[in-house]
Amino acid sequence: MSIDREAEVRRLNLADCHIADAERHITDQWLILEQRRAAGRDTQDAERLLETMEETLSTFQEHRRMIVEMIDRIDAGLA
Repeated sequence: MSIDREAEVRRLNLADCHIADAERHITDQWLILEQRRAAGRDTQDAERLLETMEETLSTFQEHRRMIVEMIDRIDAGLA
């Protein structure tokens, strides 16, 4: 069974979109967190959400790295 490079490139493009979306959401969450802090409101939930979002982004980035590695293996004739 050969691995389809085009399919991997599609996965890479999708991973890039997910990463970009996650980065935008994290930026938005930082703004919300700062607004809550400035207003003297509790930020515990906002901080936990931000931490979860950053962990998710890290997972997306790792998945992207694995896709790039697979593309490199395909290009080298190893997959």
